[in-house]
Amino acid sequence: MKSQSLERGLDVMELLNASQEPMGPREISRRLGLSPAIVQRLLNTLTAKHYLRRDPVTRRYSIGYQMLSMGAALMARDTLLLETRRELQLLADSMRIDGYLGVLQDKTAMYLLCVDGKGPVTVRVQPGSPIGLHNTAIGKAILSSFPDDRALELLRIEPLEQSTAKTITDPEKLVASLHKIRTDGYALIEDEQVMGISSVGALVGDVSGQMRTAISVAYSKHFSPELERQNVIEAVVTAASRITRNCGFHSG
Repeated sequence: MKSQSLERGLDVMELLNASQEPMGPREISRRLGLSPAIVQRLLNTLTAKHYLRRDPVTRRYSIGYQMLSMGAALMARDTLLLETRRELQLLADSMRIDGYLGVLQDKTAMYLLCVDGKGPVTVRVQPGSPIGLHNTAIGKAILSSFPDDRALELLRIEPLEQSTAKTITDPEKLVASLHKIRTDGYALIEDEQVMGISSVGALVGDVSGQMRTAISVAYSKHFSPELERQNVIEAVVTAASRITRNCGFHSG
């Protein structure tokens, strides 16, 4: 049985975490469809536990420092995060390319890590920011781990964003391209999310459960002409294999 109070409290935290600005109780109440009294009780409890903080002047709420503490603890203890950060840092140091770790849980895809490669062009994302399944190498690698019907279902959840002129937004065409990714063992995109940026992604870990993870790198062919595509592909696939092995996952 679900705890209604717990679920509502998590909804409040997720709403404030996604907001760029602090929010007042009335706005939170309106956005979540909850009564002001219920929202205020939740805000009081979460603020007392330091998961939220309240500005004494504006009386608006934002995410609290306890969330930072929990995130830091996860980063320090989670084997997947530790092993992936090490591998992505090696790629960043040797090739000066940006590296990412992403996850799909149920129907939600998000970035977990971003390592800056210190190259001439960088594509930065924040942990927790959403991942496009249709226009990123991580997204396509993750999609390839599903049967076609399930991949099509995920792609049809909401309209697909046309990021560039080369972005494929037809779910059927995207699903048809997954066979090559499965055969090759990696996903390659060029100019599909950001013009001038190439990205290579590969699956990490066990694909038997609900959670799917993948890594990717991004670089500019124009500003980093010394990077050979095949070398980048081999480096990413090798890194993904090492992460899978070192985390004790089953591959395939």
